[in-house]
Amino acid sequence: MSSGSATTGRHTSRRINRFLSEARLGWVDARLMVLMPGRERALRFLAVLLFAQRASYVVPAFVGMTTSAERYHSPALNVTLLVLMLSWNVALGVRVWRRGWFSRADVLVDVAVAVLLLVVVNANIRGGYELTAANWAGKFALGTAALVGAVLALREVFVGLAVLLVTAVAAAAVQIGGLPPWESGFVNHVNSSIFFALMLHFMRRFLGAQASAVDEATQHRLAAETATAANAARYAERLHHYRRLHDTALATLTAIARGGLDHRAVEVRRRCAREADYIRQLLTEDQAESVTTLGATLAEVVADAGALDLRVHLRSVPVPAQVPRHVVEAIRDATREALNNVARHSGTREAWLTVDWHDEVLAVRVVDRGVGFDSERAGPGFGLRRSIEGRIREIGGELRLFSEPGQGTCVELLWSEHGPQGLDPDPAFDEPVVSPGPGVEPRSGVEPRSGAGSPTTGSSLTAQSG
Repeated sequence: MSSGSATTGRHTSRRINRFLSEARLGWVDARLMVLMPGRERALRFLAVLLFAQRASYVVPAFVGMTTSAERYHSPALNVTLLVLMLSWNVALGVRVWRRGWFSRADVLVDVAVAVLLLVVVNANIRGGYELTAANWAGKFALGTAALVGAVLALREVFVGLAVLLVTAVAAAAVQIGGLPPWESGFVNHVNSSIFFALMLHFMRRFLGAQASAVDEATQHRLAAETATAANAARYAERLHHYRRLHDTALATLTAIARGGLDHRAVEVRRRCAREADYIRQLLTEDQAESVTTLGATLAEVVADAGALDLRVHLRSVPVPAQVPRHVVEAIRDATREALNNVARHSGTREAWLTVDWHDEVLAVRVVDRGVGFDSERAGPGFGLRRSIEGRIREIGGELRLFSEPGQGTCVELLWSEHGPQGLDPDPAFDEPVVSPGPGVEPRSGVEPRSGAGSPTTGSSLTAQSG
């Protein structure tokens, strides 16, 4: 055997094994099925029952294919019909395996196949065998009747049953020259067809209603548990903040009030500034978290930057909740890398982080008043092209960089709900304008253009320190 044939055989074997494994996990294994929605579990359970019923009719027909060949005018035609019936059942099984349930088109085709088999099998069977097990088409019609009842509405069920019963009676009557006698097994087939159809119809309705009720109760329970857990988490977080405030800002104010600290000392002023940043961070996090997770995420990035001995002033406006999680994560990682660059390369220990939402465009800016650099000649060591820009482009955003030697740096991350086409092709700022604090004049720069934002709203590059 050639290597190509062997490879093909291995691929086919793997596909079959994967198919059987997925079929077992998704249709037989109760441990996995219990994780599905209730309605889906109910429908899969009924589908397994329907195919098990069909298998109980198909297997005997194939077993008797060779032992009862003399009962047919054309044994070859009988074999062809059996293969046709098996092929359709396999195709139907694959469709249901992929979709999870039968479609109306599946039912119509199955009824058409049943009508065809009832007519042709009855015509092919020899006289005297019309009402025996050799007439396997009647058994197939039982499975079709059950499928009709399980899938269609009640009125459609009666129409489907009428088509099947009229076809069966007419095909048998042509062969025996009249209506089948009451004492024959034909009447039992009619009774079973009606019974299976109605039973499966009401089983589907009952199980579906019960599954929906269970799913709804489960959703209410999960919502209640989630709310309880969220309240507990918020309480724990608040308690943590209260303790931090007690140990920091309140302790400092108490010491100053009692004369234990000189508020004019440089170290005391720095301590007050750090604690004011912490309080401001709490307020920003509460405001942003009420709308989206972006504010809380960036607050964590700011806290992490403190470990690099970098003081970051965070200013944020409320951002709508429709910002996707993967966008929040990309903005978070890009912002962290921008702050890392400030700590490594800017020569300063202070930065400003602003978050703006204007005209459905998210703008996150990291500004420092460090040494700056020539943005046209920025090397890969700055992590801009490979790390920051790569992350932003993956979410359909844009990186805009403003820097000059001695003039500091502004890294602007932009993202729009409408994709790259939703971003203004012209930058809103030519150079960053940073006001580091009261009493300090900002460095020269170009003021934001009209409509670019207002410092009072937190939507411009200007950030006031605490």
